[in-house]
Amino acid sequence: MKKISILFLITISLFGFDFKKEYQQQNFTRICKYGYYHLKEIKNNEDTLSLVGFACVKRDYFIYLPAIINLLKHTKKGRLNSIYFSLLFIEKKLLISYVLDDIDISYYRFPKIEHPISIVMTNIINKNFKKENNIILINDKNLTYKVYKNSENKVFIDIYQNSKLLSRHWYR
Repeated sequence: MKKISILFLITISLFGFDFKKEYQQQNFTRICKYGYYHLKEIKNNEDTLSLVGFACVKRDYFIYLPAIINLLKHTKKGRLNSIYFSLLFIEKKLLISYVLDDIDISYYRFPKIEHPISIVMTNIINKNFKKENNIILINDKNLTYKVYKNSENKVFIDIYQNSKLLSRHWYR
């Protein structure tokens, strides 16, 4: 039992990097990138892998999720987190294809989770939006989501409350 807890401590605090402390301090970019580049060292600790995955989601670094998704397979909690990350990843890909290529996504059904991509996708699938000059406008609760593309084919989600920009997310 002591060996397992020692391994766990080594993994959570890899080479002086304390994933849990960094997460509590909301250093999500640092956790995501550090964790991704040290996947080999943390691959057997699904708690740390999940923490890295959630940090990547917080910063919209979806490009790192497939590797994490593939490693989360040994515990029930890990598999559930893998499903969550997979869902967000596929919704991102579908949103990009919808905005750039105008593909029909009306037959897809996903659980709605509290992430801008999921909220936008649910509203688009349910045809709960307005389209003005290639901009998708969605009102959900007390927020307005503005979805559009730029000349480089990046897809943006701007989130407003009372006409004030709260956050901007972009994907490609």
